[in-house]
Amino acid sequence: MKHANAYQPFFLSSLQRVHTLTLNDLKWTAFEAHDFLGDGEDWALVIENMLLEKNPELLTKIKFGEQRDMFCISSEDKDALHEIAEMVAEFYEDRTLLEEQIEKYAKY
Repeated sequence: MKHANAYQPFFLSSLQRVHTLTLNDLKWTAFEAHDFLGDGEDWALVIENMLLEKNPELLTKIKFGEQRDMFCISSEDKDALHEIAEMVAEFYEDRTLLEEQIEKYAKY
């Protein structure tokens, strides 16, 4: 029996004690509508600014990946990654909500 991915829209992988969330569908067109590329760096910008507002403590527990063609976050704290995944899941599949998050958090 296949289990649901509790980290949707991310894919979770683990190696030893480090867990990584990877986002492969970066929703490029939603970012492009706001003059961003929609690459891994733009997602990092949205997530980092969102966490600064909603839960800055999580930023001390994670490390952003450096890939441009995908977005990933790693941490030894699997619960922290789950919390971030739940935050993103609230807006990821809804184009209007996604664009609201981009407008609000995609700021340098």
